[in-house]
Amino acid sequence: MNKNAKWPVAMVSMACVLGAFFYAEAKVNIDREAELASISHNASLSMTSEGNERTVSLNDAQKLDEYINNLYKSIDFSKARKLDKKVFTKALHGYLNLKQSGQLDPNRSVISICDFSLSSNEPRLWVIDLKTKKVLFNTLVAHGQGSGEEYATSFSNVEGSHQSSMGFFVTANTYYGDKGYSLKLIGKDAGYNCQAYNRAIVIHAADYVSPDFIKANKRLGRSWGCPALPVALNRPIIDAIKGGTALFIYSDNAKYLASSKWLKKYPQIDASEKMNPAKTNTMLAEVPQLNGTDTAQ
Repeated sequence: MNKNAKWPVAMVSMACVLGAFFYAEAKVNIDREAELASISHNASLSMTSEGNERTVSLNDAQKLDEYINNLYKSIDFSKARKLDKKVFTKALHGYLNLKQSGQLDPNRSVISICDFSLSSNEPRLWVIDLKTKKVLFNTLVAHGQGSGEEYATSFSNVEGSHQSSMGFFVTANTYYGDKGYSLKLIGKDAGYNCQAYNRAIVIHAADYVSPDFIKANKRLGRSWGCPALPVALNRPIIDAIKGGTALFIYSDNAKYLASSKWLKKYPQIDASEKMNPAKTNTMLAEVPQLNGTDTAQ
């Protein structure tokens, strides 16, 4: 071997040493040594290269569940209602598949999750930054008139049903319509929400999405199928999630959960997510209180 051939080997060795040093120092800094050790162990599969992104292939359900469990534990829900772990698991599984398949903006790490198994009187929309582990918003969100009263029990993909659609969506562009500042959605589950764009199922503000409306009517107001938001939070939430992020509307529907392609295959995960858990969590919006300032219809 000539001298020139030894140089790349030396560089690779030095990179490995430096990588091990920074990884070890990160573990010391964040007081989560046991959890990181578990993540590192469970992700000890062959590393692949896709452009400049390092990924770890998770090829079985156990490793995927362990990864999601560690991520879930790292999110601080202390200033918000705690999102059900089962719902988070489904949402993140689909998010990772959407991201891997190029459906999402690769530079964004935000996911929005609506748990429509909950009462509409409870804050059941979470917007979470998976990179910083911050809950950005946790607030009320309306379901469609045709989906039920206090609870959403029926879902549809049909124009004119006035029902909500379940499943995974990708946020598109914003516009000003008869509901004001709004965000278009593209449904990604065939047969469940793929007509959302044509049905004009969008995110928009509504004054019936408020604690005052709940006090007066014993339940939240309802839309014509759109996930409508409180007036005061509509713009900040839309601006946080617009342009290529994932939205998951969860329903405890066994047929959908068993058939969605986004919940069937196992994704690849950016290895950097395992090495840099966030140290702090800050809410950008608090959970609405019953003495809120929204005006009911």
